[in-house]
Amino acid sequence: MSFLLLAMTACQDDQEEPARFFYGNYNLQAIAMDQPIALTNSGESSQDFLVQLEGLISSQNNRMTFVEDIDDQMFFAFYSPTVLTEQGGVPIVRFAAENVVLKVELDDATDQFQIIEQLPSVVEFGEIVSIKLLDQLTLEVTLNQSLYDFSDNEWKDVVVDYQFVRGPIST
Repeated sequence: MSFLLLAMTACQDDQEEPARFFYGNYNLQAIAMDQPIALTNSGESSQDFLVQLEGLISSQNNRMTFVEDIDDQMFFAFYSPTVLTEQGGVPIVRFAAENVVLKVELDDATDQFQIIEQLPSVVEFGEIVSIKLLDQLTLEVTLNQSLYDFSDNEWKDVVVDYQFVRGPIST
């Protein structure tokens, strides 16, 4: 009987971890804010950061690449406001893509990725709060960001969710 138990235990120890399914290329699907903000001087507030962003920049970096390595790595960009100048106390804001590389590790119990290293280590776009695997095709990156609300004429601290969906390059 003890031989059978020993054989079963030995077989369990030899089993490999299941292959990770989340490596690959992702398309930016949505950028949502936790509150309506007017990112332009049009006066229209919305929680849809991505739609407002489309009118503010000429080209977008809407891809994430997630590669397997000793430490898994994510390569992608966030959009950060840059004040060019002010007119009558109102900032002229442009959004620039800030490229980031994250070395991460998945916590299987929570489906959250822990950041091991971030390059550059200090970034202007805000603070990454969480990276979560929502399902087999979707990653959500949440960050705290300071954005100028043109409808209230003030800077606001906003929670912003970037949602990436795995798939071929979209146009």
